Amino acid sequence: MSDDNCPTVRAATPADHPELVRIWRRAVEATHAFLTPADVEEIEHEVRTAALPALAVTVAQRDDGTPVGWIGVHGDRVEALFVDPSAHRLGVGSALLATATDGLAQVELDVNEQNPSALAFYERHGFVRTGRSDRDGRGRPFPLLHLRRDPSRLPEPTDPAPSTTALLLTYIDFFRARVLAKYAELPGPDRTTSRLPTGWSPAELLHHLRCMERRWLEWGFVDADLPDPWADHVDGRWQLPPGTTADGLADALAAQGRRTREIAESVGADAVGLPSARWRGAGPGTIERTLLHVVQEYARHAGHLDIVVELATGAAGE
Repeated sequence: MSDDNCPTVRAATPADHPELVRIWRRAVEATHAFLTPADVEEIEHEVRTAALPALAVTVAQRDDGTPVGWIGVHGDRVEALFVDPSAHRLGVGSALLATATDGLAQVELDVNEQNPSALAFYERHGFVRTGRSDRDGRGRPFPLLHLRRDPSRLPEPTDPAPSTTALLLTYIDFFRARVLAKYAELPGPDRTTSRLPTGWSPAELLHHLRCMERRWLEWGFVDADLPDPWADHVDGRWQLPPGTTADGLADALAAQGRRTREIAESVGADAVGLPSARWRGAGPGTIERTLLHVVQEYARHAGHLDIVVELATGAAGE
């Protein structure tokens, strides 16, 4: 991994498998105290002979190429995610999860009920519990919690949330997914032209939202000297940078969303922003107040986009 602890992520090859099994074993021995030595041997054989050959596996590695974690995905299910104990709390698991599930509208997985640290990790990344089984997939007496992350599903007041930050991130993910889905419904010409007297286009709205998240999170909390934080505004109205494409704007907004989650989870629940012009002369805001402001930005603009889509296609929003 690089000096800033950001892991390098790549697709696995069969040559990686022996080391990935060793990572699996070290991770399990550090976190799965409920397994007996016989259980570990049995499951390791399944990992080596069945899981690794059948899954789409992504590896995180150090700068010298040594793997330190891996994730296995089948369709929209995460079937395995293991990080070497020497690389815990360095963002390896988050990087693997973000890379392997990028572009999936919904993600499901199971986690051992007796592994509370893994459950907390997934809940921080927007997963909610959907059920429970008394036994694992092989009938062994290890209860499983079934989890799902579906950013297109409006969060419910009864959904469990480990923190206010996690709850606010879930709402932001929902509204961002809603905006991206509505944008995708528009015919190509309607993405970059306006049907409104005020003259803004859906493409300009997406660029504004991307810059808005960047201003509040990157400028606000990790980079007081962020260059060009107002790149979406010229003379008081939204504008697009030269050379931008309609699809590129959607990709950029999705990527900015991943950056928002990364920053919010890294700074801690009680964090306040860096002193900068972001705060317009006032004291820096807290991360929770900042995320709440981002929620209302998305909620307002999602409604605006609903109206534009209805004008363009006849499909009504909520």
